[in-house]
Amino acid sequence: MHILADFTQLEPATSPNSFNAIQLPGVRQDYLGKDQNGAPVFLVADEGEPVYRPVVQHRHLSAAFCMLCRLNVDEAEVVGKFALIRFEGNEPELHELFIRCVRAAIADLPASTQTPEIEARVNRLLSLFRALARPAGREISGIWAELFCIATSGNVPLAVERWHNDNAEAFDFSWGQGRLEVKSTVGTFRVHEFSLDQLQPPSGGSGYVVSLMLKAANAGEGVLDLAKKVEVSLNDDVSLQAKLWALLVQSLGSDFSEALDRRFDVELAAKQLMLFRMEDVPSLPTISDNRISSVRFKSDLSSVQSSLSSNGVAALKALF
Repeated sequence: MHILADFTQLEPATSPNSFNAIQLPGVRQDYLGKDQNGAPVFLVADEGEPVYRPVVQHRHLSAAFCMLCRLNVDEAEVVGKFALIRFEGNEPELHELFIRCVRAAIADLPASTQTPEIEARVNRLLSLFRALARPAGREISGIWAELFCIATSGNVPLAVERWHNDNAEAFDFSWGQGRLEVKSTVGTFRVHEFSLDQLQPPSGGSGYVVSLMLKAANAGEGVLDLAKKVEVSLNDDVSLQAKLWALLVQSLGSDFSEALDRRFDVELAAKQLMLFRMEDVPSLPTISDNRISSVRFKSDLSSVQSSLSSNGVAALKALF
C-alpha cells in the first residue's frame, strides 16, 4: 500500500482547509492529506448541496461535509468540495490502521457521490471506532490466530469470505455444511476452552477445530503484520478488505496500543498447528435438558491424535 509511504512524506497542513495531499487510486477524485497536527485526513469528493450539517465528532474520528478545500498535489493546485474524514487523537500508532480502514470503507463509492452516501460510510466507521473506547471482548491472541489461519490457508479470499462478520458469532468460519473454530493458547499444554455448541457440527456436515500453540516473540509478527499479508492476497476486493479491517478494529478494544505491540513466533505457530475434527476433541455428552445452557469447559488436546493429516498446515490449506 504505497499511499502509506507517500503519506509519511507529506508536510503538515498550513491551515484548516489547505492540505498537502496525494490522490487515491481509482476513478474518483479522492485524496489523503495530513492535517496541521500531522494526522491523516481523507478528502472525499462531495457533490452534495452545501447546506448546514453538524460536524461529526468522535474520540478517534471526525467528519465534516461539503467543505471547500485547497490541495497541493504533486505541486499542482486542486480546489474543490470535499467531505473531510479526519483522525482525532494523540495516538500515532493508530494512523496506519485508520488509513487502511477508511480507505477500504470508501473505495467502492460511485464516481459521483452525494453527501448522504458519504455520511452513511462515516456512520459505519464511527460504529467501528467506538470499539476502541471499550474493553476488548477477547484476547489479542484469538484474533491473531484467526488472521494466521487466513494467511496460511490455500485460498485467502475464500477464507475471509467464510470468516465471521461479528466476534459474537458461534463459529470463527462457516460455509454451507462446514464449520471451523480456531483455538489458541500461550500455555505449555494444548488446553482450550470451548462452549458445548462449538463442538456440534452441522447436521449432515463437518466441523473442525484448529489448535495453535503460540509463543510471544519480539521478532515475531503482530496482528497488523498478518492483516497486511492477508490484504495483499485479497486481489483488490474492496468488500473483503473492508471486512478485514473492520473486524480487526472491532477486536482491539481500549488497550489497542498494547494489543498492536503483541507479537508471536510465526514459524513456531505453523509448526505447532493441528487440525482436528470436532469429534476428535474430548467433550461432554449432548445435554437434552433445555433448562441447561451456555455450558463451557476446558479440553486438553495434548495427547489427542487428529483423525486428519498429521500435517496441520496442509490439512488447513485443504479446507479452503
